[in-house]
Amino acid sequence: MGDGKGGGAGPRFSKWSFRVLVTAILALIAWYAGQHNVTAQEFNEAFASIPLAAIILAMFFDYGLDSGKLYDKMIKKPSNRMLGLIYAVIASVVFFFAFLWIITGNIQAASAASVVASAVVALLVLMPNTGTSEWILWLWIAETLVTAGKFLTILPGVS
Repeated sequence: MGDGKGGGAGPRFSKWSFRVLVTAILALIAWYAGQHNVTAQEFNEAFASIPLAAIILAMFFDYGLDSGKLYDKMIKKPSNRMLGLIYAVIASVVFFFAFLWIITGNIQAASAASVVASAVVALLVLMPNTGTSEWILWLWIAETLVTAGKFLTILPGVS
């Protein structure tokens, strides 16, 4: 993705700078969880409550980013590669709010655990080379097992 080689005019980003960005996002998620006392069990329940259809949608979006089709459009096509990184981050922010809405049904009434679960999904989608490994699905399966399937839903709004 961002190796700092070739492509586009203007400032370039490197794998190192992308890792710093991801680390900053992880730190922000951890800080938010700490400030709102999100427990591991609350996270488990929030992540397990994501409908299976939404998990599959996230996997397709993640695969589209990682297969190069979406990253090429966002990162390689703009004349400035840094602008491409900004596009990818904006797409992840939009995805974060979409997942938050899917989990809670109302963004304004979202719990802190739902915010953290949505942020984890958005971060997994943003990170390169995760779309071909189904990490989002495997995490969802693990959380569903941990909660004994109590929060299992197939479609949003359908239990």
